[in-house]
Amino acid sequence: EYVCSTRQHHCNVGAFDPERGPFCFYPWWGWEEKSSTFQILVNPGGFEALDWVNTSFGSTPEGAVEGCPLTDIFVGRSRDGLGKVSKEQQALFVAVEGEEIWYKWYQTLVVRQGPADVSIANVSYNGSAARERSEGAAL
Repeated sequence: EYVCSTRQHHCNVGAFDPERGPFCFYPWWGWEEKSSTFQILVNPGGFEALDWVNTSFGSTPEGAVEGCPLTDIFVGRSRDGLGKVSKEQQALFVAVEGEEIWYKWYQTLVVRQGPADVSIANVSYNGSAARERSEGAAL
């Protein structure tokens, strides 16, 4: 599953599963809905430090990932799948087998702030593209 968002019904967050077809499946008013117009959350190269943080009752930790810009709908997950965290309704909503299920304890996707533990390995240089040059140095 991949996180997807759609502007259907203002803003909704759900799951894209390639095996289920070209749709974003999201919870809406007690049911599972689907939209063929959606965006998938991607992290090219894994450069954003993303993490899942335990939260509850509509709280959103610092760095929480919004489902749509300038909304209070955030990306969340439960043991049953991906969905939307609503601050207003103080819950996570997930589409499960045709129905909308809500949770008061869940995880919220966040962008970690501050220094990250990064390592670089297997570096190679193209020596054939190097140019030799020298500069004088004053002592």
